[in-house]
Amino acid sequence: MKQRDTDAVNLTPMIDIVFQMIIFFVFTLDLEREKFDKDITIPEAKEAKEITEFVPPTIYPQVLEDGQIKIGTAIATPSKFRQLVKQAVNRYGQEVPVMIYGSADAKHKHIKRVMDICSEEGLYKINVIGLIERSGQ
Repeated sequence: MKQRDTDAVNLTPMIDIVFQMIIFFVFTLDLEREKFDKDITIPEAKEAKEITEFVPPTIYPQVLEDGQIKIGTAIATPSKFRQLVKQAVNRYGQEVPVMIYGSADAKHKHIKRVMDICSEEGLYKINVIGLIERSGQ
């Protein structure tokens, strides 16, 4: 009768989990790209350095042409946005970065209002996003 080697490790379940994780990350990557409104045209900033590293948690407000503040798919009033920023500061501290996506047609005063709310609540890592170069130009 043949004896089994009991010291061997079965790697099949671990390989299954790794493949499932790869599939999960491939699908969530596309969802991350669709988080922002495609109607916003981002202004160009040819002299700016490209941001390559995002440290979570990051607040991503979008400032629309009419001055509305959009978080994800919801429109937030300035007071609601301030409340969101306060919650982030209370939970994570003043290290929370803010990446403001302003429409190219948005007035500076609307973007400044979002920046002011963030700085008044103690955040200092505030960035305004712009395109370095538009694709196809």
